[in-house]
Amino acid sequence: MRIKELIKDGVISCKSTDPITCAVAKMYMNNVGSVLVIDEDGKPAGIFTERDLVRVIAEGISLDTPLVKVMSKRLITANTSESILSAAMKMLENNIRHLPVTEEGRVVGMVSIRDLVRALMAQELAYP
Repeated sequence: MRIKELIKDGVISCKSTDPITCAVAKMYMNNVGSVLVIDEDGKPAGIFTERDLVRVIAEGISLDTPLVKVMSKRLITANTSESILSAAMKMLENNIRHLPVTEEGRVVGMVSIRDLVRALMAQELAYP
């Protein structure tokens, strides 16, 4: 099974100049744990996750702060043709729970560790 089979339509994102509240609102409205942060040209600049939000609150950073100042800038991605197992290994090696998925250099979706575990479990149950 490939990553392409897991992604849903659309990428939930905020601009790097948007406040933290943009990311929090979108995560809440879409029931997700991260948003892609894009630059002025619409290119991926980073990711803002639940972990980032916990750090922001613990450090007393204002929720009006632009995402560019608090996002994770090191963006680790998977390609749509990558196997689910390969993506899961990448997430474990980098201690991350959300992985932007790219195709031809564009981010086309996002998968979470939960998505990958579900898919691996379904595979295991289908082919014991």
